[in-house]
Amino acid sequence: MTGWRIGFVVGNPLIVQAYADMKDNSDSGQFLAIQKAGAVALANPQITDEIAAKYSRRMDLLVAAINQNGFNAKKPKGSFFLYVAAPKSATVDGETTEFDSGEAFSQWLITNELISTVPWDDCGRFVRFSVTFAAQGEDKEKEIADEIAQRLAKYQFTF
Repeated sequence: MTGWRIGFVVGNPLIVQAYADMKDNSDSGQFLAIQKAGAVALANPQITDEIAAKYSRRMDLLVAAINQNGFNAKKPKGSFFLYVAAPKSATVDGETTEFDSGEAFSQWLITNELISTVPWDDCGRFVRFSVTFAAQGEDKEKEIADEIAQRLAKYQFTF
């Protein structure tokens, strides 16, 4: 269910009912299968514990992979996403490419190294990495992180 959103509202019954009435008139809410899956996950903490451990492990691997290449990433406390400052430039074989934005770096990274990020220039020059990649098991997760590190290693980044 990665990426699906589900939530709940608690509080004064009159306020909750008013919220429900407003919500009912503005959208249809989450469809029933997702509501049931969310209820099963909440009733079985081992499911959510395993998922949280998987994404925490992946985040550790990603942070290490990009930090060994000059980035200054810090593991978030609860997210699939890792926001980092975009470099100002990348140099390889004496040739330097400059980036005036996170967008420019993000486009360069996907074009040159097939590493997908999302630019986040609304708050400065940032890009967003994600740990929602497809990988079956810890060995594959490490393989992906190692590949990211290897693709970045040929460059000297300036921040």
